[in-house]
Amino acid sequence: MFRLFIFFIIVSFPILGYTPGKWSHKDAYIFKKVKKVPNKEIVRNAEGQVIYVAEYEYNSDGKLIAETYSDKEGKGDGKTTFRYTDGLLTSEEVYDNGGHLVERKDFQFKGRALKKMNVKDAEGKLVMVYSIESDGDGNVFAAEGKNLETKDTESFRFEIDPKRPNVQIQFLTDDKKKGLGEIHFKFDPKGNLVEREFFQGENRRVHKLKYKADGSLESHSFHVKQGDNWILEKTHVLVYD
Repeated sequence: MFRLFIFFIIVSFPILGYTPGKWSHKDAYIFKKVKKVPNKEIVRNAEGQVIYVAEYEYNSDGKLIAETYSDKEGKGDGKTTFRYTDGLLTSEEVYDNGGHLVERKDFQFKGRALKKMNVKDAEGKLVMVYSIESDGDGNVFAAEGKNLETKDTESFRFEIDPKRPNVQIQFLTDDKKKGLGEIHFKFDPKGNLVEREFFQGENRRVHKLKYKADGSLESHSFHVKQGDNWILEKTHVLVYD
């Protein structure tokens, strides 16, 4: 089943945007104007070994137009490209290491507000349809996705934690409004997203983000809880010119 644990949103902090299909700090480079952007991202496992590298390319407007990947041996491992019209994202295409199209996402806007996203497979068959509530600043507040093959429908909404004003909670539900899980987004006093914690049944995961003095993202790491301990899975380090 295709899960909607793929959404990301900032409701009141205008520092990051939203890329349907996955959460990524690179959302800001697609939907926002960022002064300083990285040209490379190096992924290391818990032992510090490089397992993946991504290199980024931008257009004259500073928007991300390509991610090129390589594996731990430095061999090409595919790429993702982004296309824009009048500064708005129109499509995202994923290619394998042979240059073959794997998936395509098409985006529809009303004004400058993202309203819909269609996901197609390698043959161009429509497989997922998303209805999206957003504003003109690249911020998504709620969404619903339907798998056209299984007919499963899942959705999410965001609420500010009444006890912790620096925390926003993403609630994920199925077509019967049954809870599927939560993601808690924690921000520091500067408005930087510093932690995303996942709650799904007994499973707990956390994603931590670290910033440089100038406010640019330095690294981010993923951890899983085992018993009473948090175990590091991998760390992403950003490289700037």
